[in-house]
Amino acid sequence: MTKTARPFFRYKVKDEKGHIRSGRATGTLGAVRKLLQSRHYTIISIVEESSAISRFSSGKVSAKDRSIMYRELSTMLKAGVGITQAIDIAAETPNKKLRKVMTQIHSSLENGFALSVAMAGQPKTFPEVEVGVVRAGEATGNLVKVLDDLSSSTARSAEFVGKVRGAMIYPAFIMIVMVIVGAIILTKVIPPIKDIFISQATELPVSTKILLAITDFLINQWGLLIGILLGFVIALKLFMMTKPGKEAGSYVGLHFPIFGPLTQQVYLARFNRTLSLLLSAGVPILEAVGIIADSTANTIFRRTLKLLMRSLEQGAAVTSTMQDNKYFPKLMTQLLFVGQQSGDLGGSASTLADYFEQEVDSKLRTFSALIEPFIIVVLGGAVAFIVISVLQPIYSLTGSF
Repeated sequence: MTKTARPFFRYKVKDEKGHIRSGRATGTLGAVRKLLQSRHYTIISIVEESSAISRFSSGKVSAKDRSIMYRELSTMLKAGVGITQAIDIAAETPNKKLRKVMTQIHSSLENGFALSVAMAGQPKTFPEVEVGVVRAGEATGNLVKVLDDLSSSTARSAEFVGKVRGAMIYPAFIMIVMVIVGAIILTKVIPPIKDIFISQATELPVSTKILLAITDFLINQWGLLIGILLGFVIALKLFMMTKPGKEAGSYVGLHFPIFGPLTQQVYLARFNRTLSLLLSAGVPILEAVGIIADSTANTIFRRTLKLLMRSLEQGAAVTSTMQDNKYFPKLMTQLLFVGQQSGDLGGSASTLADYFEQEVDSKLRTFSALIEPFIIVVLGGAVAFIVISVLQPIYSLTGSF
């Protein structure tokens, strides 16, 4: 009789001196909890190691679904329902991914874990920011208010991200259609005309030669073209996984013409919105900045926040590092300084988040208004090139008779 392999868990804990420790243990979830508690550790997270197959499976739940879940939990807790029962009720959701996650969280709660620890065990589903907010709510006894705030913040974040993505869908769709239509014209329409041109002993214009060369390449070397494109995409993906690649990608993202300033404002809006949420939940400013830094994908922006953390550790004001950094505008530094002086840093961060979100929304509307004529000009230029390349030899042939 074969024994069932026991799962491995990776844990992160805080010892009696406040130092963060991490490690790996095997056994049941309850056994691992008892082991860590027997060593007088404060459990931060316990994550079960996934198999190679599940590691590549999608475990994400949309921000909209999480927002609804937080609202449901808050409503049930207000009505006096226990957190374990509330999670069990919330697990009855049509979203299969969320249902599975909520079932696992319910199991963790039954094993004696706090909600924040159970959520931390699902890193693919719950961002570190949301886990930190729930942890602060549990520590301060304001879990209901924190869940309410999380629901509103997550819904607003989903709406904001939706606007940014929506503004990019239209031009991307038009470009894809242009490429498909262009490929059809070059491979189906031009070849019959090409035979007519070749049968004549006249010298073809340069534009016509270019058009015919492109047509020949697409017809005869389409496999090579696909291989080059796939190779480029794979090489780019692999490069972006390296440290220099992440650094280069982060720099380009923040400095690319037109999109760079927009990306910077998106990061600033997220920073201030998240900072406001964490501070309102009772998270200390140093820990709040650390959570935001760890959840930021852009390496340059993350490094900037790490510098801010170090200055805060040394007792400096939150704006002392910001005022010397080009990624933090003067308006943001001034408002946060006022908020810190008045004791309402979270309120100032919320005001700034609203401001930057409105700025991004305004720029996206302007971008959407300008991209349409730009696409028309590009499309018109491509059509004009094809028409001229085809008509020039025809006029030459008719003129020779």
